Amino acid sequence: MNAVATSTAPPREGKEYVRTFLFSMKIDSPLARLHVVSKVVSILSVSLIVVHLMNANHPDPMGAAVLAILSLAALLFGGVIAWLFRSYLLVLFPMLGTLFVTWLIFNPDPGTRVYLTVPLYDGSVDIALSLSLLVLVASPIIYHRLRGTVFGGLLIGLVAAVLLGKLGPNPRLLLAEVPFFHPLSLVASDANLVVALTKVLGYAAMVFVSLTLIMTTRDAEVIGALRQARVPYAVSFFTSIWLRSLSMAMLDYGTIRQAQVARGVDLQRKSILGKVLDLARVSVPLIVAMIRRSTEVGDAVMARGMVNLRIQPSTFREIRPIRGFDIALILIFILLGVAVLGLRINLTELLGLNLPVAS
Repeated sequence: MNAVATSTAPPREGKEYVRTFLFSMKIDSPLARLHVVSKVVSILSVSLIVVHLMNANHPDPMGAAVLAILSLAALLFGGVIAWLFRSYLLVLFPMLGTLFVTWLIFNPDPGTRVYLTVPLYDGSVDIALSLSLLVLVASPIIYHRLRGTVFGGLLIGLVAAVLLGKLGPNPRLLLAEVPFFHPLSLVASDANLVVALTKVLGYAAMVFVSLTLIMTTRDAEVIGALRQARVPYAVSFFTSIWLRSLSMAMLDYGTIRQAQVARGVDLQRKSILGKVLDLARVSVPLIVAMIRRSTEVGDAVMARGMVNLRIQPSTFREIRPIRGFDIALILIFILLGVAVLGLRINLTELLGLNLPVAS
């Protein structure tokens, strides 16, 4: 006989945040009340729609922009901690900018009007000795001898090497010239910019909506949804163990890191290499803790006689009912998918904006 614990009970007094797959969220946030099925349907729908909107022959930048704004708003109002939200944006926007420039370089579509052309690579690699190379190699070494770090010297060497190569005298001895790949140029045309912008907005929408699912979903919700879907008990049981192990690994990482800080790991300034080595040292006790925890879970399962998983024992799980708002949200995304994928509706054309034609 199964004992089912529904999620209609009020949250515990004084509890403001609840742990999710990735960090925590506010327990009373709007997305905390959504069913996990509606979240998964929204992610799949947004991904399918975005793939259609990013078609290079028929892009829809306005549609991609609307989806990106809605996905960003969902992540913002999903109850995620403010500093965590800003941290992810700080990482995502440079990544999206790199994607924008990469598309312009590797897809030089002239369209109907070219605004800018910048040659970047002539199709060959020169093997040579030069003054800028000597400065680039010597600067980190000298800086490390003087200050004990490498990053500052590497930065100074890069700036000095670029200035010598572009402005100052830079004598060089050419040893060999090896052909490699084909010449590359950054071509900014009307058609190229529209497609690049559409792809950046589309990928941003998919990233934001995926982060929303990860940051606003708890493992108990996923297990409850699997049991609602009549998934075999063995599958749901091992899925629950896997998901909870990920959550416990996050807690173990925090504990190990705090123990290292308490023992003076971060008392001295370190270079990037030193920080990477510190993170690598965390992996050893973290792996040991995960192996020990898996052994304890296995022993606990065997001690409770759970050998034959075809016999369903009493389970206490959280089952969240699918409410009217979940059904409405699923219907909205299904209708949106039918409109974009089936009826070929292009929001940019509906607004009367003329797009350049790809050549």
